[in-house]
Amino acid sequence: MSQQYSQEISGFSESTKLPTVSTKPTFSWRQEWQDLLAFIKKPQRGRGKSVPLSQAWRRFLMVFGIDLCMVVFVSLPLNGALEEWAGLESKLELSAKGALLIIIFAPILEELVFRAGLRKAGYSLFIGPIFVACFGGSLVVFVVLGTILMSIAVIDKIRMRWVPEGNGRRFARGRAFIRHYPYVFWLYAIGFGLVHLGNFYSTNGRDYLLVFAISAQLSAGFLLAYLRLRQGLLSSIILHSLENGLLFALATMFD
Repeated sequence: MSQQYSQEISGFSESTKLPTVSTKPTFSWRQEWQDLLAFIKKPQRGRGKSVPLSQAWRRFLMVFGIDLCMVVFVSLPLNGALEEWAGLESKLELSAKGALLIIIFAPILEELVFRAGLRKAGYSLFIGPIFVACFGGSLVVFVVLGTILMSIAVIDKIRMRWVPEGNGRRFARGRAFIRHYPYVFWLYAIGFGLVHLGNFYSTNGRDYLLVFAISAQLSAGFLLAYLRLRQGLLSSIILHSLENGLLFALATMFD
């Protein structure tokens, strides 16, 4: 009786339920935009705030929207001007076979080469650059890059001799990778854009202007890597395929 009386005085009874606070992560368009700007300013390897699959499409949609704006408002007008200034022409084959290559196979291969290993120091520093050089198709670039990588490997081996064996060496390399990660990220993003220079040629000898023709690929290099690090490789592959499909459709339309 005394227990019931004390509960009534305090305004609490067994039937009273306390409000529950949801710990389920939510998506904020403003916060995601701020996170993207902060990431571009200083890329970080770690995953962003986890969101449920039902909300992950919003991040995907936002990144795709930004990518679409870059294509429509930057890339298309710029390439249109380059057609006048540099006689810009595309080497891409506008056929069913070309569509299969551009929309299906290229996104998978390019994401595996440029984005799959962004979390791993060994791949990013020693394996990935070799694949990038092979992807570029230049023997000179491959030899030069191979020499640079061999030098880095030798320097790393010498430096690691001064670090205690075991976890000490592994953690030392990992800390250095995280500390210099923005440079790794930017190099892969820019490298992704530069290998697409082979998609264009100049009919009046102004090849030095072709670097402006890859504005869409350069911006996509950052956006695809952001999405890959936040939601995984499959998301970046799907976005890459959509972007290539859009560019292919536009090229077919204005051909």
